Amino acid sequence: MRKIKLIPDVPFFNSCDATILDVTDGERKRGKITIEYAKVDVQQLQRQGLDYEGALDYYKDRIDKTVRLYIAGDWTCIAGHDELMTIIEEHVKPYYDAPLQTTGVQNK
Repeated sequence: MRKIKLIPDVPFFNSCDATILDVTDGERKRGKITIEYAKVDVQQLQRQGLDYEGALDYYKDRIDKTVRLYIAGDWTCIAGHDELMTIIEEHVKPYYDAPLQTTGVQNK
């Protein structure tokens, strides 16, 4: 099992990049992921019926699956996951505190 550090960049209002650093045998950069939490992204989760906790679970799962693609196997995060999730929580929470706003576009 690979030991991974996630190093978040400075977050933007709509997304945050994080470097995937493999520290199993020294330090080796394995890639970079982008987590998008813009209004339209969160509205899509809301339309799927996800509450705030469900949205956070979605983001955790997305991070896990994306890192797994870069690592090509099992991994454990030894640093940075909580920091990345805090950034996501801070940006997603306001959309759940406010009522869902539609754009007038209907999905068929």
